[in-house]
Amino acid sequence: MNLFKGLTCDHPRGYRPLQAWASADDALHVQWDIQTLEGFESHAIAALAENYDLLIVDNPGIGEAVEQRCLRPLEAFLTQEAIAYLRQTSTGGSFASYRYGDQHWAIPVDAAAQVCALAGNTTDAPPETWLDVVRLSQQLPGRTALSPGGPHALLTWYSLCQSLGGKLFAGDDFILDSGTAIEALRMMQAIYRHQDKHLTALNPIGLLDAMAKGTCDVCPAIFGYVNYSSPNTGRAVKFFDIPHCGDPALRGSVLGGTGLAVSVRCQPTPALVRHLMTYVSEQVQKTHVVEHGGQPANRYAWQDERANALTNGFFADTLATVSQAYLRPHYHGYIAFQDSSSAILRHGLMQQTSAEAIYLAIKDNHTKHR
Repeated sequence: MNLFKGLTCDHPRGYRPLQAWASADDALHVQWDIQTLEGFESHAIAALAENYDLLIVDNPGIGEAVEQRCLRPLEAFLTQEAIAYLRQTSTGGSFASYRYGDQHWAIPVDAAAQVCALAGNTTDAPPETWLDVVRLSQQLPGRTALSPGGPHALLTWYSLCQSLGGKLFAGDDFILDSGTAIEALRMMQAIYRHQDKHLTALNPIGLLDAMAKGTCDVCPAIFGYVNYSSPNTGRAVKFFDIPHCGDPALRGSVLGGTGLAVSVRCQPTPALVRHLMTYVSEQVQKTHVVEHGGQPANRYAWQDERANALTNGFFADTLATVSQAYLRPHYHGYIAFQDSSSAILRHGLMQQTSAEAIYLAIKDNHTKHR
């Protein structure tokens, strides 16, 4: 029996459904290793592909990976019917997010976007607008927090800019106008001014852990994790659509989630292809994946009554945001721009740098990474 080695994130949402599915399949042997969220966000796909057949990947790194010729396109081992199924059933832009050139490079297995998270009794309803968030942060100092760790300071800014009607990129060119950019930065500064500064470096998992423990109550834009909506311990975190700036059609959120990519070192067998495509079938996504703490990519699973009953309404309450979420650029060099620009923005928040200076620094940084 062939052994296939896979690598996924060390959060239960990332490994439990995959490991359980591998254990249930007697037709082949898939071994899933795990790495930290920071490694998942920062390690180059090409380096990981040297040692693994299957990789759980984030969509912005696809372009760099393809240019380094380390992945197999789905078109090389899936039928046209299978590709059509993925296109028709994936949530929002999940399937399109793994397209580079004229081919697709990962099977969507998990859908996510920045959404609004609430815990405790700070407010009876989620903030509708970003101005509501600013007011909440002023009324209840320390209880409202942005998610600026890692790449997420920049992604929060992306969301705010889009909710203000701004356009971020035209192809690979950064075209955001200064007025929108600065207005969004000033709102972030107003919120950050009143938040617990000890939360600044936390990734979304760390911040959601803090919310579950009672450290803070509101995060207006954070990648949703279904596991926190019905926890075994700690406070439940309730997730809602991300705030807007007056027009609910412009919620702005950034698409995350993960895809399953096949490295060039792997020779996909019929048994492996069946294993993967059955895993992303509607039935398995809305039962097995949800029951094992996963966050499916299949949109019918997000609409399923039982899946929502098991997760305190997580899927139904955030589906509108995830369905409309923004697809980031995929060009070679984008990840370096994203990471370094987020560091610029985070440092600017901490040092109370002017919004104008932060915007110009990010704009200049894009030029360096093109």
